[in-house]
Amino acid sequence: MTTHYDRTTVTFHHGNAFSAEGITPEPFATLTFNALVERELIDNICTLIRTHVNETHMDMCNIKLTSEDWDS
Repeated sequence: MTTHYDRTTVTFHHGNAFSAEGITPEPFATLTFNALVERELIDNICTLIRTHVNETHMDMCNIKLTSEDWDS
């Protein structure tokens, strides 16, 4: 019997990739879906968080998206 797991993780980082300080290596937030999800949903969530960080904290918000596909 084959067990199949999918996971999508989005991490949110402060900073600006084009500045000397760069992007913070540790995320300030992590969102994990234990299933593959539509990219449109991820984009909408990222836009909401990015807008909040930009307007509330006057900081840049960078996003790293990771999808995993596991078979055993």
